[in-house]
Amino acid sequence: MSDIALLPEDIAQRSLSTREIVLALADAERAIEHLGKTGRRLEAWEGWVKFADGSRTHSLRHPGSFVLPTDGPRAAAVTLDNIRKAQSVWDRAPEYPGAQLYFCLTVAPA
Repeated sequence: MSDIALLPEDIAQRSLSTREIVLALADAERAIEHLGKTGRRLEAWEGWVKFADGSRTHSLRHPGSFVLPTDGPRAAAVTLDNIRKAQSVWDRAPEYPGAQLYFCLTVAPA
């Protein structure tokens, strides 16, 4: 089963990927909350960039987590703090002007 299948349909359909969870900040926050409520733990996150033409790539400036805590609520809190900081940095000085920052969330195996 892919990570995206763990989300409610309304959030999942806004992912940039049909298999991975790749969402803008507001939807990523909702996804993290949902995953926590269902007992799932985040394993990692990384920044993705979506360009105006629809193409995308990994963010060099926002590579994501190295290691998240093994405690689910703590992993969620650390991820939320980090992606919010990344978005704040992006809003002040985007890595690619005109592009949008997205967040890829990886869920630990059950």
